[in-house]
Amino acid sequence: MHTDILLLTKIIELTPIGIVVMRTDGTVYYLNACASQMFNIPASQLEGKPICSYVSEVNGERSWEEIFTLMLKQELCKTNVIIHPHENNEDIICELSSFFVPGNKDYPDSLALIFRNITQQTRIDEQIEKKNLEMAKMNSELIRSNAELKRVSEMKSNFLSIASHELKTPLTSIKGYSDIIIDNMKEKIDSGVYRMIESINRAADRLHRVVNNILDVTRIEQKRLRLKPEMIDLGVVAKDCIDELSQFSLKRGITFNCTFDKGDLQFYGDKMKMQQVFTNLFSNALKYSPDGSVVEVSIGKQNQKRFHIIVRDHGIGIDKSEQKNIFDAFYEVGSATRHSTDFSKFMGGGTGLGLSIVKGIVERHGGKIWVESEGVKENSFPGSEFHITLPFKAEISWDDDETKFSSIEKEDELNEQEISLQTEVKPTILFIDSDREAVEIARMVLENAFETIVAESGEVGLSLAFQHHPSLILMDSYLPGIDGYRVCRILRSQDETRDIPVAFFSAGTQNDEIQKCFACGADDFIVKPFSGRELVDKIWRLLMKKKEEETFK
Repeated sequence: MHTDILLLTKIIELTPIGIVVMRTDGTVYYLNACASQMFNIPASQLEGKPICSYVSEVNGERSWEEIFTLMLKQELCKTNVIIHPHENNEDIICELSSFFVPGNKDYPDSLALIFRNITQQTRIDEQIEKKNLEMAKMNSELIRSNAELKRVSEMKSNFLSIASHELKTPLTSIKGYSDIIIDNMKEKIDSGVYRMIESINRAADRLHRVVNNILDVTRIEQKRLRLKPEMIDLGVVAKDCIDELSQFSLKRGITFNCTFDKGDLQFYGDKMKMQQVFTNLFSNALKYSPDGSVVEVSIGKQNQKRFHIIVRDHGIGIDKSEQKNIFDAFYEVGSATRHSTDFSKFMGGGTGLGLSIVKGIVERHGGKIWVESEGVKENSFPGSEFHITLPFKAEISWDDDETKFSSIEKEDELNEQEISLQTEVKPTILFIDSDREAVEIARMVLENAFETIVAESGEVGLSLAFQHHPSLILMDSYLPGIDGYRVCRILRSQDETRDIPVAFFSAGTQNDEIQKCFACGADDFIVKPFSGRELVDKIWRLLMKKKEEETFK
């Protein structure tokens, strides 16, 4: 028995956890080696003295007086404290467990304190929280930037669409009247005037093609390019396009060498759009090829499911740095001054829309397009190869198939019905805010698109969140009862509310307040006073982000 006691004493002395035993008057009765090291003072110098001067509370945790009182009440206490070592500036953060030890005839009542050093863990946790905060800010900024880019892109597309439609109105008159004169009045007007009318008609055709290209680009960007699929022969369509360009190829001595697989080249797709694809690729090949060269066109079956189209020229090539951009709208490769011939005089520098449209049409048919080129080499013509793969039957979804609609009016009517159906079930927003005026303004802004629920305190807000499971929560950080930060942490800790987007809705814009909001798990911060547009934009952005996250789970 005596040996066991000695062993136990040795274990307590050498354990890597600080152990301090105090009398009920607060003076130290015993401390082990680890505790002595923590306080940086020999046990003999601390015995019989209080340790309160060496210990202080962590912000938000129990004070030493509270800890001591709880021990005397024979209550277990667990908290974090800071130890200030003797003659040492390096404070130690510890997890403290303290309890009352009732005495008997052999020893008096005592107070036991167990110190576990968590300094390193706390520092790591602080760094992680700081990084999380930085990442949350970066994520919020990226979302804002993406939303702004999307808005600018939509504005550009809308402008191009409106401008194109406005251009088409006078073009209809110019083209229509010039066609009538050319077809029916040749003998009635002077030959010089007639040639001018022909020039006007050709110019109108060129402008019409540019306008159509712009409209196609906007439709492609908005995912609204409608197709009219039918069974077509890819070889026949390609040859028709070569024939249309023959006046240019003959003038320059450029020949087309066609290699088409024998057998069935029947493809289910939009004939006019595929003509657009071939014409753009062939005209580019002519544009960048030297006089007297050959453009090779091959169409065959890659496997049992897909066609493979290759258009190879022997022109100036495409620089490696430009190959990744050539399918972007308004991007024009190189410069017309680098052409080895004067082909650019009748073809012009272009608008940079052709390949973008080709890519959009091919992808709408369920295909892929890419380019292969060794790059631009001085005094040589390495050429370029454009590859297209297409499924035997184009993968056209129902809303892209123009044959599903008898008119544009029907499409517009259907879109209105879709919008109506989408708005039948409105997203629900929970406001947790005691500022009645701000909430009422927000509700007026949102009432047409959202259902709203209001709570004026944190407790009521939590209850409504668990009861209704809203689509989004907007709350102030300053609330009666439980503050907004704690409400947010509770929401994030529960499975049923963890994924609900939360945005703080506050007039406070100090950095520390915003940091607290993100640190406790908020997704965004909306500053009061707010604009209606900003509020709606942020709400939809948060709801879209939630939908994307659910999609990729």
